[in-house]
Amino acid sequence: MDLSTIIVASVLGTMAALVAMIVTLFLCYLYWKKLGHKMTARDELEPLQFGKAPPSVGQNEEVKELTRHNVEDRCSQGHLRLIPSLTSQPISIWENGKENSGATMQGPISFLQYLLPTVEQEEAADLANAMTEPDEPAGQIQFSLEYNFPNSTLVLKIIQASNLPAKDIIGTSDPYVKVFLLPDKKHKLETKVKHRTLNPRWNETFYFEGFPLYKLQKSILYLQVFDYDRFSRDDPIGDVYLPLSQVDLTQKPIFWKSIKPAEDSKLGEILVTLLYIPRTSELTITLIKARNLKSKDINGSSDPYVKVWLHRGDKKVEKKKTQVHRQTLNPVFNNTFQFIVPWEHIRETYLSVAVMDFDTVGRNELIGKVILSSRSGPTESKHWCDMLTKARTAVSQWHRLKTL
Repeated sequence: MDLSTIIVASVLGTMAALVAMIVTLFLCYLYWKKLGHKMTARDELEPLQFGKAPPSVGQNEEVKELTRHNVEDRCSQGHLRLIPSLTSQPISIWENGKENSGATMQGPISFLQYLLPTVEQEEAADLANAMTEPDEPAGQIQFSLEYNFPNSTLVLKIIQASNLPAKDIIGTSDPYVKVFLLPDKKHKLETKVKHRTLNPRWNETFYFEGFPLYKLQKSILYLQVFDYDRFSRDDPIGDVYLPLSQVDLTQKPIFWKSIKPAEDSKLGEILVTLLYIPRTSELTITLIKARNLKSKDINGSSDPYVKVWLHRGDKKVEKKKTQVHRQTLNPVFNNTFQFIVPWEHIRETYLSVAVMDFDTVGRNELIGKVILSSRSGPTESKHWCDMLTKARTAVSQWHRLKTL
């Protein structure tokens, strides 16, 4: 083989190697770009995926941050369906009643990121709401705190309560107190029951041993006042929250705290199905049935029916209602109503579901109500969240009626 042939072969081999290297680099660039798009899409969806909160810890473990009461009321994991016709419309964010013109959100994914609060925001909001002073307290409770520094022991004394509401038919109550040191809700302490009084005196002392001061700074004293019933479930009277980070334990403080009234848990429940189809802007609600409704008539029964109002902001837009079901506390409705709600109005829209008792003579009475929206209570917000993240899928859930 002569020298010229060798030179030509070397040049061709070098060119082939360069071409192969360029092709390889180009393919790597395409793969990297595609991977970047996937990561971006995943990051946009992640704020809409919620999981269960970590379990509460015992006294021998390091106290974690406070978790909200009903951790099962979190939105289940789900993925949004992209709607091409909506992704090109920017949505302005409104804060404190003023438009933030500097921030816009593109498409339904970013919109829902703003619409659905984060776990930390909801927990902080719930805790702040629970610790606010009630406008109409269910009485007051007196207790004292003391900290034994050498033994790392918190000493709590439940002294007395005053002006409690009457829960029994004879106009009195049989009150007692449950004591928790949150976030631990597995371990509770209880006072004795004081019978037939609205101004009980307990003077009982409880000890929380093995709690270093840094743990107490992350804990919340939680008192629940109940009315004891011998033959049925005890009635909640109200509760008190006290973050120990706000307490100077070197001063042996004594507190008089207003008791926040407990929500009425005996109004009954209603089973509701929600369905939203973004393409047609159809919001469908199906009222399936109710159970254990509170009786409103003298015969121990009720004549229930349901009114559904579609609200947009503070304005009532449209009303639907079911037929009246006579003399029953467990009616089966099976009524479906449809409303037209464009996607751009879904943020300010909510449904008011009111279970009423029909009266032939006199005004119809409210048994209980549920507000379904992204900013309602935890179970209601979860239901609304599931409806939006599972488009074109009917989602059913039981809701406890409240006196809103």
